[in-house]
Amino acid sequence: MPVILVLSAATYFLSRKAQLKATHAITCGALGFYLADTSLATSIHSAGANLLGMIGQVGP
Repeated sequence: MPVILVLSAATYFLSRKAQLKATHAITCGALGFYLADTSLATSIHSAGANLLGMIGQVGP
């Protein structure tokens, strides 16, 4: 499952249930774009892939 779908779904549910403001979501998205240009991008990508892999293995 692509990470962007998971993050989009999380943002949607947080905006509906936890009163996440649109400006907060935009700020988080902008931070993601800035982080993608840093040397941390590969570490963040591999950590996210590992996390999603572990979550995928937990199911029945």
